[in-house]
Amino acid sequence: MKIKKINVRKLFYNNKFVVVFSILLAFLLWIKFSSSSAESTSKTISNIPINVALSESAQQDGLVVFGLENVTAEVSVSGSRLVLGQLTKDNIQVFAQQSAGLINTTGNYTLELSAKKTGIFTDYEITSSVAPRFINVFVDHYKTKSFEIAPEIKYKSDPKYFSSPVSLSESSITISGPDSIVSAIAKVCVESELKDTLSKTTTIYDLPISLYDENGKKISYSMLDMSFVKVDATIALLSRKTFKVVPTFNNKPDGLSIYSNQINVSPAYVEIAATEEMLSSIDKIELESIDFTKIKAISNDFNLALKVPSGCRSLNNIYSAKLKLDMSDMATKRLSVKQFDFLNLSEGKTASCTTSSITVDVIGPPAELKSIKANNLHAQIDLTGNENFTGVTELPAKIIIDSNNKCWVYGTYSVNVKVE
Repeated sequence: MKIKKINVRKLFYNNKFVVVFSILLAFLLWIKFSSSSAESTSKTISNIPINVALSESAQQDGLVVFGLENVTAEVSVSGSRLVLGQLTKDNIQVFAQQSAGLINTTGNYTLELSAKKTGIFTDYEITSSVAPRFINVFVDHYKTKSFEIAPEIKYKSDPKYFSSPVSLSESSITISGPDSIVSAIAKVCVESELKDTLSKTTTIYDLPISLYDENGKKISYSMLDMSFVKVDATIALLSRKTFKVVPTFNNKPDGLSIYSNQINVSPAYVEIAATEEMLSSIDKIELESIDFTKIKAISNDFNLALKVPSGCRSLNNIYSAKLKLDMSDMATKRLSVKQFDFLNLSEGKTASCTTSSITVDVIGPPAELKSIKANNLHAQIDLTGNENFTGVTELPAKIIIDSNNKCWVYGTYSVNVKVE
């Protein structure tokens, strides 16, 4: 009898055969994987955080455990592949079981660690002790304090330049941690030493913060929380130049000339440090302006501030100068002002002076004073800022001289004004 050959390729075009074959294959694979998943195996769970519990009384006393920030533990477990494949560090709790009753004051403690299961998976065993078995922790109260940062940078600079004090990218720092450690900090600084002589502005990047106690011993900040741990330090080298000091005036009569032999400034010159670009834009250093109402027909003495531009330094540490202004060749004439003008009076209002006249001192060259009469003077009262005022008040009066540009009025004056 002739046996027919089975064509395997044609079988896979038969739908019934494919269905039966697929079911059989799936069943065999299920048996294999079920058997494999049930096999017992072992695994190490790492990077498990450590929990140190404090008693309620210790917590009420404000005690805090320090030294756990970068410490983790590991344990070995055994069980089926299926269970172990789903285990993570969150399923194991590592703790110091004895700590709750042991810790009741500040200090260093050595604690033994234990592990237990947590979460929904329980079908496995913890087969090893915790590694590490013991840990050292520090218990103290929590403290936060701010400190100024001192730059301690050793360097040499070219004497042609002025070296500004070292500036830091951050001038102060906030440090938190154990009270005993934070309280022991006596100095916070950054340290560096440059060997080359500097001839330009230099920045040193990423200088580490250093902490010292009152005895100069360095303090570790392993248990400290710092707002930052590095800063940049800049050593600015500025160009130097000497400038003449000159006076300036407000309300100076346009036609009046003041000659150099009438002016004496002490010091007459100051040395200024700034960038090359800034120094090139300066031709003199001015004194604080003097209003001519303060100048008499005598030798006048003033102590005035120097108007040092922003970004510049006086290398002499001089920021004021004495000015002697000789106006003794001028004359004084006393006159009465009876004419009053009101500026910026609100619409619908009227103003009048209850002061009938003001006696003023007019100063100027003798030949000019001869031609000035009382009717050449009038007082201006500015009502700016008093637009809503009604009643009687005292306001400053500015004395104006008509038809003369070489004389001025000495002193300040005020009048009583009625606004209706």
